[in-house]
Amino acid sequence: MGLAVGSMGMSLTDFCNCTPHEFFCISRHWEQTQMRDPWERARFLACCVLQPYSKKALKVTDVCRFSWDVQTQHQPEVESTRERFEELKKRVEG
Repeated sequence: MGLAVGSMGMSLTDFCNCTPHEFFCISRHWEQTQMRDPWERARFLACCVLQPYSKKALKVTDVCRFSWDVQTQHQPEVESTRERFEELKKRVEG
């Protein structure tokens, strides 16, 4: 409640009328706009300032990495072909 009413500026009535899922969505959006975006802008600016002094092209993640930069490892997508379909069909059928 302190985050919602104190930091986010929600009224107590609005907070009490939210479902947990609604509050989760609201707080996630607030966190991104109020917390993450300023850090992203600062990192981008630092990358632009450092680029002339670097021998290689810098990415923003070379300057600083944040916890939200870590992406879950996904398996590489396999092209969908008729042969692939038949292979998967055989696996399912046993």
